[in-house]
Amino acid sequence: MSIPNLKRVRVGSATELRTWLEKNSAADGRVMIVTCDKSSPTKYLSNESVRHILAEYDWIAERSFTLNGNLLGHVVSTG
Repeated sequence: MSIPNLKRVRVGSATELRTWLEKNSAADGRVMIVTCDKSSPTKYLSNESVRHILAEYDWIAERSFTLNGNLLGHVVSTG
């Protein structure tokens, strides 16, 4: 499966993800949340953490992809 061409939102912490979700809670559609993998422990967000935070704001995690370098892309959509 190819990586979808979506707007990418890079976050480096749970706080940054929550801030973005608060500002965009009324948005419709899909985006790719970009996080770092375990090789960047200060900026790492697990898939489980991303899914939990998204659920708090009624967003749905669809699928994750390994991107270039140490980046992970999480395709998300509004609930």
